[in-house]
Amino acid sequence: MRMLMTSLVILSALFAVQVAALPSGAPVSSCASMMPFHVPFIFPQQGVAPFSIILSSQQASPRSPITVTLKANGAPSFKGYLIQARSGKNVQAVGTFTVDGQSNTGKTINCPGGVKNAVTHTSRDAKTSETFLWTPPANFKGQVVMTATVVVQYNQIYKGVQSSLITVTKKKG
Repeated sequence: MRMLMTSLVILSALFAVQVAALPSGAPVSSCASMMPFHVPFIFPQQGVAPFSIILSSQQASPRSPITVTLKANGAPSFKGYLIQARSGKNVQAVGTFTVDGQSNTGKTINCPGGVKNAVTHTSRDAKTSETFLWTPPANFKGQVVMTATVVVQYNQIYKGVQSSLITVTKKKG
């Protein structure tokens, strides 16, 4: 019995450390799965997410970045998010995000294989919209889609929120 209690205390402490880091944004270890480090028994919501990813254009190039907006469609607001641009079935994020600290509360993170190739929240304050600038890589040509995981509250997560397709052309010259 004493061994069981000791094990439970240790496991509780480990989970508390993981959860405590979340208010300041998604960790790099979430990049591939796009899932937050909540306890393992929290699963994404089923059905249509009450969120949209709105693009300023469906065409982009390294010289013509686009604006990407994560928006709540009415209620509820959201507290956290992780957004990446992905090509096909590749889980590696492509391109670079730029954050305007005056118009939103996001920050960039460096997912494996890139720099500033994902964007996440910096606080658990309620949000209804966050806007970023996304620039495709210089030597990339093809289609990408913005993919997001949105956290409404600790046990309410929407994974796989996607934008329309973005066609990327290579830099000329």
